Amino acid sequence: MGVQIKVLQKGKITIPADFRERLGISEGDYLKLEIVGNRLVLIPPNIVPNPTELLSGLVEGVSITEPIKEELRRAAAARVKEKALRTPK
Repeated sequence: MGVQIKVLQKGKITIPADFRERLGISEGDYLKLEIVGNRLVLIPPNIVPNPTELLSGLVEGVSITEPIKEELRRAAAARVKEKALRTPK
């Protein structure tokens, strides 16, 4: 997803609202600016890579998302069951 923006006086740019909302960027936030090759890259400091997204697609035809979700469901169910057994009746 890309848009064309105009560089204003003193190098100021405006990040479109939908980009800011999607990345959780608010007025007063600091962004990291890097040059990568011939591109400028702005990185919000609160962006933490999602390990599932990083690993997804590394091996073609293998999905790690569903097994992780299933394991989370099992862990949540076990915790609920454990709490229910500890609750006096």
